Formats: sequence, C-alpha cells, structure tokens
Amino acid sequence: MYTNSWAGRSRRLRSSGAPSILLAYPSAFYAAGWGTRLELKSSQLLLASYLAQYFSVEFADFEISIGAPNSASQVRRFERKVKKYLAESNFDILALSCWASLSYTAALRVARICRELYPDKLIVVGGYHPTACPHDFLLPENLFDYVIIGEGENALREIAEGFSTTGRPSQTQIVKSDVFKNEQFVGFNWDIVENFTNAHYPDGLPNIYLYLSRGCPFGCSFCMEPLKDRSWRAFSPERSVEEMFNAAERFNSIGVAICDACFGKSARWRKEFFRRLVDADPDFWIVVETRHEYLDQEDIELLSNIKAEIQFGLESASPEMLLLMKKCKNPDKYLEKFSRVSNMLSDNGILHRANLIFNHPGETQKSLEETFRFIDNELTKTGRYLIWASAEYMHFPGCELYTNMDFFKKRFGSKFKGGEWWKKEEDQFGASIANEPSADLAGERAKLWNKMFIQRDEAMKAALAPQAFKFAAAKYFPDWKNDPRFRQN
Repeated sequence: MYTNSWAGRSRRLRSSGAPSILLAYPSAFYAAGWGTRLELKSSQLLLASYLAQYFSVEFADFEISIGAPNSASQVRRFERKVKKYLAESNFDILALSCWASLSYTAALRVARICRELYPDKLIVVGGYHPTACPHDFLLPENLFDYVIIGEGENALREIAEGFSTTGRPSQTQIVKSDVFKNEQFVGFNWDIVENFTNAHYPDGLPNIYLYLSRGCPFGCSFCMEPLKDRSWRAFSPERSVEEMFNAAERFNSIGVAICDACFGKSARWRKEFFRRLVDADPDFWIVVETRHEYLDQEDIELLSNIKAEIQFGLESASPEMLLLMKKCKNPDKYLEKFSRVSNMLSDNGILHRANLIFNHPGETQKSLEETFRFIDNELTKTGRYLIWASAEYMHFPGCELYTNMDFFKKRFGSKFKGGEWWKKEEDQFGASIANEPSADLAGERAKLWNKMFIQRDEAMKAALAPQAFKFAAAKYFPDWKNDPRFRQN
C-alpha cells in the first residue's frame, strides 16, 4: 500500500567512516511470571531506524533468538550462545536496551561477555532502568562506557559520532539525552529486522506492537514514564495510519496494537487519526490503550466502524486508592465517566478492557471492597462488551512510589520484601510483587484481592454479550473455553 524509501535515504546520510552499531535487547532472567508473549521490540526498532540514517545498525533480540533463562544452567547456556553470536558479529559499538529492571542482570552478563571478547569496543546502555538507576551500571571494572538517561536517540548518535576521535572514556560516563523532538521522528525501517524476522517468524507476525507517540503528562505513582520528558509528541495522523498498514501488510498481521504511554492526548489528532483509519478500512484488529476520559461519542462512533479493542488503565475503583495512585484529582468524576464511556462502547458493540492494579501500597480491605462494589454494579448490566483484567502491583525502581516508600511504610505499614530484586539470581518477577500493601493486608491476606476477583468469575461471564464472551475466552481466560457458551454459534 505504501512505498519505503529507507535504503536510499540511509545511503545518502551515512558516512563511509561511521562506526557500526549492534543494538541488542539482552533478554530477561528469572522472570517466568512476566508472561510468555515474545513480541518484536518495536521501540528498539524505532531507535535503530533513526540511527540507521547515519550508521550501519544491526538489530538483535537475545530473548527471542536465544531465550529467557530461569535457572543457573539455562543462564550458562545463554552465555555460551551470546558469546558465539558476539564472536561472529562485526560491530564497533554494542548498545544494550535495558528496557525494564527485569533486564538488568541480563544486560550485565551480555556486557561482560562483550568486554572479554573485545576490550576496546564501546559498550553503551540505555532504557527505563538506566534512567531510573544509572548508578547500578557504575561498576569497578568500568564495564559500561556510557549510561544514557532518557530517550536514547540523540545521546547515542552523539556518542557514535565522536567514537572515532575519542575512543573509550577512562571511566563510565552518565549522559542525559536531549529530548527527541517531533521533527526528528522517523518511521519504522522494517528492512533492519528482515533477516531477524525471517529467521524467527517465518510465517509472519500475527500481532505487531507499535509506538505512534511519546510522552505522558500524567504522573501515576507506580509508573516509570514520568522519568522521561512528559511533552506529548506524535507522528501525524496520516503517517500513523501509514505505519500501521505498512507493518500489517508486510507481516500479514491480524492485529496491530498501539503501545503509546498516552495515546490520543490531543483530541484533534485523535479524531483525525480515527477518521483516517476508518477511511482506510483495515481488515486487521486494532488494539489501543488510552485514558477513558479522552473518549467521547464522536470517537466511539468512529471506532464502531473497525475491529477494535480499547484498553483502559482504570487501576482501581476506590477513591482513596485512585488518589494515592495519582490517577486523577476527582475520583467520583473519574469513575462516573468510566461507567458512561463503557456504556457507550457496549451500546456500539465495541470490545473494551478495564485494567486493574491490586495491592498498590495503601490498599486495605476497605479499598478492595470499594473497588469490587463498583465492579459488581457494572456486572448487573447484561449484553456488555467490558472485560475486566487484574494484575498485582510490581515494585519498580524509579517510580514516584519507590522514591517515597517511607511514607507508605509509616502510614499504612506497607512492606516491600523484594529489596533490590533486579540484582537477584532468583525469581525476579516473584520478588517484584512480594509486597504487603498495608498492615490490614499482611501475610496470607495479601492474596484477598485474588480471591475476591475469582469469586466474580461467573458474574463476569454472565454480563458479557456472546461475541464479547468468546473474545475474552479466546484471548484472556482459557478456562472459559470449557463453558458451553464458547462453543455456541
């Protein structure tokens, strides 16, 4: 549908003496509970696409190509394979994408292997964890040359451009990257990952995950996004639709998910995007996560013309918890708007999901009862297209709550048992959720939320329209497939 001029553009901008960059995702160790979905890291590809204008860039994802170890023996096997890969690769700079804290131990292992093989090559690391905890990468052996804080494009380009004259620094440097501006945006250069996808996804990618905008003006207590620049920047609506179709058509995808931190903040942008999307008539599913406060009747009428699933970070329905989470300033208005938007979506047959976070520090039995009372009220409605999804609070460094742990310890009796879990050679996912939100929900009572959620399983099924029930069973609740309703035409 759309043409790609990447090859010619890269040749025009790239100088013959420019260094080559291996941009690699190091994997995640001891994180089986994180999930089994292995997706192509499109955020990493966006970084590679920008750099490919100036340098030769190779894309690697060791989680997909080698694996995500969960034992000491698996880690040793992983190390052998990484060593073989690096020994056979030609690059000047290893740039590691330590996207989340779950990748910290893997990033260290990959960097050490690279340093043993190539003492003089440059090793750079960036991502959310380096931005949150840059000093975690200041090691006695100066394993890393540069630690990038913030969005990596500008800093990594500057580092690479100076490599031929400056070489390796004498000690690890922490560099704050300039904000990546709208006029610097480039599209996804899928040619960079062609060999990778051919090897690991020979039948195509059923689902593609894309980023169309950056920045989030909100400051949720549990989120690491506020560490980055909060200004909202996006591809144009026209370019955004082009990027979606380019990806879906190239990989024969049945679904395109938009993973923006704050999709559609601009009403003008959002409505033009939806109009262009409807006009383009996609035959693939669209998945969007956004704020329910943004959507109005016009948005919903447009969405009713395409196959879409809309996801909302509702997080809680307890007024006190919503304030602690810094989700909103007026909880009653926030919840009333959610109920109203959900009703409009259901009336238009649009699938939507409410994501909830339980056991956020400060959670009590009272706040749980408030949340489930709101859910119960929504479940009295039938023929709905609203799916409920639950998760337990994960204690990531860098978020506002992590910085203010003492407040929650003193006021609520919260306990954070995982410590610096990302440095442990054990179940890191389990350690990240090993928290007691309050003295009221200590010990075994910390699992009360899960018991209350499961108790509503049948009511959640009964509230759904037949199409929504089958969708939820197929995508989110495999046990529901045993229900006779799943097999009905």
